[in-house]
Amino acid sequence: MNPAIEKLKELEAKFLYMILLGIIAVVAVADYALVMRSQMGLVGALNTRTVQLKKDITDLATNKQRRAQFNAQLEIAKQARNNFEAMIHHKNDVPVVLKNVSSIANEYGVKIDQLAPQAVSAAPLVKNEDGKYLTMNIAVRVSCGFHQFGKFLNRLEHDRLFWQLEDLDITGDPKDVQRQDIKMNMKILILEK
Repeated sequence: MNPAIEKLKELEAKFLYMILLGIIAVVAVADYALVMRSQMGLVGALNTRTVQLKKDITDLATNKQRRAQFNAQLEIAKQARNNFEAMIHHKNDVPVVLKNVSSIANEYGVKIDQLAPQAVSAAPLVKNEDGKYLTMNIAVRVSCGFHQFGKFLNRLEHDRLFWQLEDLDITGDPKDVQRQDIKMNMKILILEK
């Protein structure tokens, strides 16, 4: 080391400063390449995480304000699910459905001329882990007044006995203007497991 120091002492001051500046530049480049670069990567990752946390905090505050709305939507969805589940019947429930339709008709003074279940559809509407959801048509022919029929339908809908009404045909009775002959197909949902 002493011979290197002796040679440095012999150099002019301007060359000595240039060597010193070169050493400082090499140390600065090595520091940037080895130390600062990894730290800058960590700072960049922290910055990205900080931005994400700020967004999450903003979303949390917004969702906290909308919590009542979310709960209301959840209750609506639960009610819709319960209504849908009430419309689902099993094959062995069909006689009960027919009995309920008949008793509701009697309650509102609707005379049933025909109440005939048809064959269950072969193709499922939906197939999932619960089973296959199929449809069954029930041919209904009744005689009654418009008000009686409206109350009858309202009750059927309120009790969720059917899924869909099809082919509604209303014909006036020439003998009695207060009564109509009404034909319709009521579709019910059948769950087959």
